Amino acid sequence: MVVRVKIDRQRCVVAHFCLFYAPTIFMPSLPEGKPAVMEQFRINGKLDEGIIPDSLYEAAKEAEKNCPSGAIKVYRE
Repeated sequence: MVVRVKIDRQRCVVAHFCLFYAPTIFMPSLPEGKPAVMEQFRINGKLDEGIIPDSLYEAAKEAEKNCPSGAIKVYRE
């Protein structure tokens, strides 16, 4: 099963809870410090969208649950 993550970077308030809960999935991007999907998981090089291994699903869901702005979406296909 494919696990997709998506960040609504306009909605993001840069609280960095995603970096705390899922540091192997998300990283800060410069210059504004908003989170991005780690390079190895990105779809077509997009900062805001990626496919992660199923083993990281729970960490991604924790990041989604704890994002104060609701900017992170995680879903299985």
